[in-house]
Amino acid sequence: MRKLHIVFVGLLSFVLSFGTVFAAGFTVTIDAGHGGKDPGAIGSFAKEKNINLAVALRVGKIIESRYPDVRVVYTRKTDVFIPLEERAAIANNAHSNLFLCIHTNSSPSPAASGSETYTLGLAKTQANMNVARRENAVILLEDNYKQRYQGFNPNSTDSYIMFEYMQDKYIDRSVQFASDIQTQFAQKASRSDRGVRQAGFWVLHRTAMPAVLVEVGYVSNKNEEEFISSEAGQERLAESIVAAFGKFKHENDRRSGKLQVAADREDTVSAARLDRPAKQDSTRQESEDKRTTKKKKKKNTQQVVEEAPKQEIIPAQKEAQETVGADALVFKVQFFTSPTKVRKNSSKLKGVKDVDFYQEKGAYKYTTAESEDYNQVVNSFKQLLKTFPDAFIVAFKGGQKVPLQDAIKQWKKQKK
Repeated sequence: MRKLHIVFVGLLSFVLSFGTVFAAGFTVTIDAGHGGKDPGAIGSFAKEKNINLAVALRVGKIIESRYPDVRVVYTRKTDVFIPLEERAAIANNAHSNLFLCIHTNSSPSPAASGSETYTLGLAKTQANMNVARRENAVILLEDNYKQRYQGFNPNSTDSYIMFEYMQDKYIDRSVQFASDIQTQFAQKASRSDRGVRQAGFWVLHRTAMPAVLVEVGYVSNKNEEEFISSEAGQERLAESIVAAFGKFKHENDRRSGKLQVAADREDTVSAARLDRPAKQDSTRQESEDKRTTKKKKKKNTQQVVEEAPKQEIIPAQKEAQETVGADALVFKVQFFTSPTKVRKNSSKLKGVKDVDFYQEKGAYKYTTAESEDYNQVVNSFKQLLKTFPDAFIVAFKGGQKVPLQDAIKQWKKQKK
């Protein structure tokens, strides 16, 4: 009887732990822009930081009530100042599946109105650039911002060059989410749709997941200021965002197979409740489980030993030093990332020649087209986009990765 009790308790623990893992399967980080000593845009009576926080908290509350399997992380829940870099770090450290940044717009023209949603990219218009500059300017309120942001100057056009060739591998999903938000704003909140836009927002650049920055409305427009400051208006805005979130999560679950897995788990839980094994069967099952576990461990060990020789690839840093010298500044096109090493003749690399790699944050990142001539690498980059649309340019000095914007500046000086 004691063994039967142990088996049943173990099975119950298994079911409960399954539920815990599933419950933490999706994480969204909600970032209320500005805060504390940084008020953001200021209207006739309202401050952006307060509007952002109110909408962010409403969005999070609705998600928590409707999606119990979603973990909601906030960059701030009170009126405090959070550095841009720390906001991105919060999302990354939480291993978020989605980053949602909420802001309020402003314009010299009191007639400007409507909502717009941004993804990471090069600003195509001066208006987009102005929005990015205003939101990025918060770094000037931080101590040591020059060191922390590697020389990035939010008021300098040169600092935004880095976004010209930076390809975000999450861009398609980010744009789709942004488009859904805009659609819902028009349908549920009767907002004027200003469209999906791109600009160089630092906080989006530093997040490793699909990410958008929402401008819910113009605090500089009297009528819109009243709407986005009211509880009714904020509720409609939040409902719009959550509706778009629901579509994003459903698609994420479909792509990852979680919709079918959820059904399978429910069947497993139901079977566990109805089918409690007899003492003899449970004892036999324990023995069989032990034998199966031993076999799996032995098999896994053999697989590790067999696969180990495949991981003998020379790091890109070593080859770069042999080719151009230890202190040389070189540019490369990064086109492929893998959690494990791959052979240079692997089909995953699609026949790309002169392939190197470097390691960063536990991943193997593959590059090609190395050159000290930035223009030459740009030409190679454009050609490679046909095969690898997520490719982008990186820079190394002495075998160490350096910020692309700094490398471009140095290259221009050397060229003169």
